[in-house]
Amino acid sequence: MYAVVRTGGKQYRVAPGDILEVEKLTGEVGESVVLDDVLMVSSDDGVMIGQPRVEGASVTARITGQHRGEKILVFRYRPKKRVRVRRGHRQYLTRLQIHKISGEGFEFVEEAEEAAVVEVVAAVEDGVDAEDGTETAEPESVTDDEADAAFAMLKETVAKAGLVVDETVSAADKAVEETVSEAGDVLDDAAEEAGNVVEDAVEKAGDVVEDTIAKAGDVVDDTVEEAGNVVDDTIAKAGDVVEDAVEKVGDVVDDTIAKAGDVLDDTVEMAGDVVEDTVAKAGEVLDDVADSLKSIPFVGRGRKSGDDADEDEADTDDKKEE
Repeated sequence: MYAVVRTGGKQYRVAPGDILEVEKLTGEVGESVVLDDVLMVSSDDGVMIGQPRVEGASVTARITGQHRGEKILVFRYRPKKRVRVRRGHRQYLTRLQIHKISGEGFEFVEEAEEAAVVEVVAAVEDGVDAEDGTETAEPESVTDDEADAAFAMLKETVAKAGLVVDETVSAADKAVEETVSEAGDVLDDAAEEAGNVVEDAVEKAGDVVEDTIAKAGDVVDDTVEEAGNVVDDTIAKAGDVVEDAVEKVGDVVDDTIAKAGDVLDDTVEMAGDVVEDTVAKAGEVLDDVADSLKSIPFVGRGRKSGDDADEDEADTDDKKEE
């Protein structure tokens, strides 16, 4: 006999006497809870499948512990974004012991309780004490009413003893769980504090590095600026020197050109005077030569007539005039 129930968004296969852990349910240790979200019930008579739930079916369980599960790590990572988030989580859980599965026309109870009642009844009938197991003398005469009253009293005593045992076990479980939970919380707090210390140290180290880089950058900027100023001053001075040199060279060139022009003018003037003197002297020489030629007599075959001689003399005078 088993059933399928749904709680905390999950489905569980349960049978009377099973112990399971589910998502946290409201209630104290020792209290009973009823799970009425039954999806299927299987028995010797057949299988009942709900649509979605089996009508009238329920599962009764007893809370035997409230605790937290094992710690899991949740890590969130985003590539190329420098996002690294690491967190821990411990889920709250409730431990249940299935007592019975009931519904319309059927009820299945935990076999351990039925066996305990049958054992007590057998012990009473056999004259055995249920507490210490020692044999007792069978009463001489016991009426049915007295036997029923004794059996009822014995059953009540066994039930109370069972409740005391369950409460003791539950209290012990609760104490152990609380101790473990507190220890886990202490460890979690210590780990969190250690993580915070590490994060603070890393952050401070990053700040120091950033400050150092910023100062180094400022020093480099100042050095580059000073070097640039020195270079600018040097270039300015070099430019002034070049301008002065160019100006002086220009002045020298102008003076040289002026002097060369004066020399050239003097040379041209002197050359003109020499040419004029030369031409004058050449004219005088030609006149002397012409006069000399006129005084030379021509005889023989080469003698010209008087008219030809006059024409030659006239041409010579014309050339001289020209």
